[in-house]
This record gives sequence, C-alpha cells and structure tokens, in this order.
Amino acid sequence: MTETTLLPTPEPVIVIEPRAAIAQATSAPLAPYTHIRRFDYSGGVQDFTVPPGVTTINARCWGGGGAGAGTGGGGGFATGDITVVPGETLRVVVDLGGGPSGGGGMSGLFSQRLGQTLLIAGGGGACFLPSNPGTDAARGGAGGGTSGSGAQGYSVGGSPGTPARGASGSTGGAGATRFEAYGGRGGNTGQNGGTNVNGTPGGQVPIPGMGGGGGAGYGGTTGGGAGYAGGGGGIALGNAASAYFSGGGGGSSFVNGPGVTGGRTVAGNGTSAGGKDDPLHRSPVGDANNRGQVVLQWTEFTLTPGGPPDVELRQGGPVGYPGVRVEAGVAIDPVSVTVALPPGRGLLFGTQTLADYQLTVQNADGQTTPYTGTLSEDGTSLVFSGVDLELPGTTVMWVAVSAGHDAPLGSAALAFTVGGKTSPSTTVVVTPGYTVSPGGAPVTAERGGGPVYPGVEVRNNGSQTTPLQTVTAKLPADAGLRFGTQDSPDHQLTVWDAGGNTTVYLGSVSDDGQSLTFSDVDLAIPDAGSQSVMWVCVSAADDSPPGPTRVEFSVGGRISPSTTIDII
Repeated sequence: MTETTLLPTPEPVIVIEPRAAIAQATSAPLAPYTHIRRFDYSGGVQDFTVPPGVTTINARCWGGGGAGAGTGGGGGFATGDITVVPGETLRVVVDLGGGPSGGGGMSGLFSQRLGQTLLIAGGGGACFLPSNPGTDAARGGAGGGTSGSGAQGYSVGGSPGTPARGASGSTGGAGATRFEAYGGRGGNTGQNGGTNVNGTPGGQVPIPGMGGGGGAGYGGTTGGGAGYAGGGGGIALGNAASAYFSGGGGGSSFVNGPGVTGGRTVAGNGTSAGGKDDPLHRSPVGDANNRGQVVLQWTEFTLTPGGPPDVELRQGGPVGYPGVRVEAGVAIDPVSVTVALPPGRGLLFGTQTLADYQLTVQNADGQTTPYTGTLSEDGTSLVFSGVDLELPGTTVMWVAVSAGHDAPLGSAALAFTVGGKTSPSTTVVVTPGYTVSPGGAPVTAERGGGPVYPGVEVRNNGSQTTPLQTVTAKLPADAGLRFGTQDSPDHQLTVWDAGGNTTVYLGSVSDDGQSLTFSDVDLAIPDAGSQSVMWVCVSAADDSPPGPTRVEFSVGGRISPSTTIDII
C-alpha cells in the first residue's frame, strides 16, 4: 500500500491556519510599578531601552500558542524581576522561532549588555490537520515550565507511530515518526529546530544563542513550539485506511538568566496559555492559535531640585548646599550619582582653601549618610558609587559648593545625574563678595580753589578673604576737575580701614590725565561686615561749570560714583 497524506497531493504539505494577532491593549501598571509597556508580535526582535534611573524591570512573558484553534498547544508563561542598568538595551522577543508550520514561538528577553538570555516562555506545538474523521484526536503539546508537553498522536487503522516530544530543559524534543518519516527534532538551547524527513528547516532562533527553535512538522500544520529548547515537529501521513497524526511538541521555559530574581514559570494547559490568572494577562494571548506577548513594568523615581528655593553664595564666601529631591514608592537599588558644576560659573566643591568632595543623603526620617566622591581630572564633577537612595519615600541629597572671587554674578545650577536621570539642583545665586557705594558726606569744591577728597565706601558682604584689587578713579568729562591742584598734582589713593588706619597707594595717570589706576590695593575689609573708605584728591579749575558732579570709582570691577562734589 502506497503511503500518502489524507490530502489530494502526492507529498505531505504544510497547511497553515493563520494564528490570530493580538489586539493592542493598554493597562495601568500594577502597584508599586509606575510604568508599563506591552510588546506584541512584530515578526522580528524588538528593542527596549531601560529608562534613566531604572534599575529593576518586572517582566511577564507568554509564549505563542500553536496553530489549531481547538488542537494546538497553549503557550507557557515566564516571569521574574531583572536587575538592569539605566540606558542599556533589552532585546524583546515575542513569539519567534516556532517550527514550520504553525509552531508557537518563544517569548522572552535577552540582555545585549551581558550577551545572555534572561527569560524565555516556551511556545505550544501546532496541530492543524486535514479535516478527516478522527484527525481531531491529535493534539499539539503545550509550552512548558521547565519541560514542554509532548504532543498527542492518533492512529488510523492501527498504523504505528510515535508522537512528538516536548523539550526537556535545554534539550530539544524528538519529532513524531511513522515508519521512515519523521518531523524535525526540537533545537537544543542555542540551536535552530531540526529538519523533517523532507529536509524542511526547523524554526530559527531569534538571537544567536537564545533558546532553541521548534522542529519542522511533516504534513499538515504540525510545527514544534520554540522555547529554551524546542519541541519536536509533528507528522500527518498515511491514507484513508492507515495513517498517523501527531501535533508538534511544546517548548520549555527558562527564568534563570543573570540578574533575574523571583523567576517563575507556568506551563500551558491543553489549548490554554499558562499564567492566565496573572492580572496583566489579556485573553486570548498565548492560547492555541494566538500570538504571545511580553509585558514590562518598572518604577521610575522622580528627580527634582531639592532644598530651599535658592542657595545664595558670596564671591569668595562660605559654602552653600545645592541639592536635589528624589521620590519613589518602592525601594531602588544603589545607584551611581554624578554632580557637575556649571561651566564658566566659577563655582568650587568646598572652598579655595578647603575642598569638599562629599555627597550627603538625607532620608525621610532626617537621617543622613555621607558618601565620598571621585573628582574628575578637570575638577568640574564628582562621581559617587553605590549610593543608597533610602527609598521608598522622599530623599534629599546635596553637596557643598562655594563661589570663587571672580565668579560671575547671577543664577546657576549644578547638574545631578542619579542612576542615569539628570536634574538641575537648587538654584545657586552668586552675589558680590563686597559692595562699593558713595562714601561720606558731599564735598564742596571752589573753582580755582583748594583740594577736596571725594571717595567711596567698601563693605565685605561675607567673603572669607578678599584678594588685592585694581582700583581706577575716573574724572567726569567736561567738569573741569583735576587730580590734586594746578600747582600740586596728586596721584594718590588713600584707604582708611575701620580701625582708623590709612594706607596710601601711588597710581598711574592716563595719557589724557582723566583717570588714575592703582594696582594691588588691599581693600582692608578682612571680615564679614567690615568696611573701609577710599578717596582721591581733586580740585576744580577756574572755568569748571558750577553744579554737582562725581568721580567714578572702579574697584575690582565694581563701579560706583563717589561722594557728590558740588562745584561753586
């Protein structure tokens, strides 16, 4: 008797019943997670970039169900929490690698950073056969837990055969056989599915080394399910009097990848997917003749400027403590923190005389933990490793900074990068280390008369040290003033400190005689709040126009008019 299929063709052929696509579904994440993303079948590997600040991803994977609405095997379920690095790429596999034809694909995750498989949920074996009496007694094996289910076979006329086997751990299942014909063996971990007797290739692994492909079926739609290892391919062979049918075997699941905790697998049950009681399951994901799905959840902490509204820094003054606020409803693994000074703003970690490379973390109970950082070669940033954010709750962290003597005035902020997430610090406002203002009562200068001494007052606003400064005194244009008198020019600056001590500096006069410049002037304001007065000697010419005027003083870049000069 010649062997043929129960189809009007001389050779076994693949008859594919298309598996249903899963409708897009959205849902809220489960507490305590704050974000969720669902990945549906796309025909290729998809990428997920771990968001800034995220160190753990919760994954739930459903393998694809095998083709055959009432006879294919349901896909397996795999779940676990994965330790990740912000910014890394996870490669997401949804329902790929099932054996031709119709075998359920594996679903899972692969770490591009580590080059290793993290999770795999096995697919169910296919079993869509010619509609002849009794063929619906054959079944595809469900996708596994650690082992996939074997297929169920059916014999016509007592014809002998063996059903396809499900995968066992990392070992692929054997294909179904009848006499010299056979379905392809399921691929071991890292291998494609085996070919059938006709040489049809088995299912291809989606990423080199990730799982095993399902074995190729022989006749009907009987491909094996893919998984950590693949299920064997089924068979549909014979004639009306003597035939044997078997669906494909189910693939196995895997939850022991690096960094995976709480790993758990649930095998499919007949035509039903595993894990259907999971609150994130969306029917009919993973059921026979339906695609699988991968769902990722994670918690993102918020990072905002923290502390008081502003941190005021005096040029050359003491430190202030700009920082950030971190909030989350769950614990977060220790992270790396980088604090960068704003470029060109003249800020320092600590002060010029006492560097401070410490980060302070304060939890919701007010307890503080210090961390010592590593300073970058250019001195503009600090890196702190293994920082415990002391979550859940609200945490504040800060560093000590000061403004240099030449720091530009105005607002700036440090940049805090916490676990890959960046936020500006509390606003830093740099104010003058000292101020210059008109000093003393108005003076009266008679035209052609004697000298007067207009000046300015200098006050220390909180600078710890004030370096020597350049002082310039500039006469007003067209006022007819001169330094000293016509007969006795005076190019001196006098500085009078709070103790009544005076210091005299000799200046350089400009070519036009309208300004004096004094170098390396001690402003005599050593302490916060201390004051000094400085003045020059001027007189009015015979033709000076009457009225008020002033000398302009520039003290280290601070500009102020002098005491008023009334010319009479």
